[in-house]
Amino acid sequence: MGVPADVTLRKPIPIERDLHIHSRDGANSGVLVKHGDELIAEAAPLSWAVDMPIDQVEFEEASRAAAKSPAFMNHPFPTCFVCGPDRTAGDGLRIFPGPLEKSGRAYYAAHWIPDSSAADGNGRVRDEIVWAALDCPTGFAGGFASAGTLVTGRLGARLIAPVRVGERCVLLSWALGVEGRKHLSEAVLLGEDGTLRAESRATWIKLG
Repeated sequence: MGVPADVTLRKPIPIERDLHIHSRDGANSGVLVKHGDELIAEAAPLSWAVDMPIDQVEFEEASRAAAKSPAFMNHPFPTCFVCGPDRTAGDGLRIFPGPLEKSGRAYYAAHWIPDSSAADGNGRVRDEIVWAALDCPTGFAGGFASAGTLVTGRLGARLIAPVRVGERCVLLSWALGVEGRKHLSEAVLLGEDGTLRAESRATWIKLG
């Protein structure tokens, strides 16, 4: 599954352009992603683990929360690959986090059944798709719906176990706090058996 990593976006990622990965000097010091000479992103190994919530959320419960997702109301990026409501099944992930309160704690929850478009050659969801699935849930928990327009500034992820195509998964996310324009949050991806498959920690930046 690779090592946990932290990716910081320095510029909007150019679409349909060749990007080049450059190794940094020194062992385990990470990589730089560039478009020509322009720095787009940088990544480095990261050792961490989220503070797992004690609350268990069932697939049906996450589905009910998703039906109330702010993604369906004036989404600033309706064609977002992960949470855009204008994406059709197979063209996007259609993960729609909605508010959920349990044991007095505020979460965002979404259900997800990965389809064959996300598969590798062995029926497992490709790593880059799991990374994508872990992104937007942190944004909704961080205030994407209520605090104005937020964009991903930094995303760290740890992939723990494979996710299989057709599996009934749950994504659960929660806020960590706000530091000026930075909105901090975490998320976990749970498999059909309720086990932890991946986790993420993100910093979202408020525009304007």
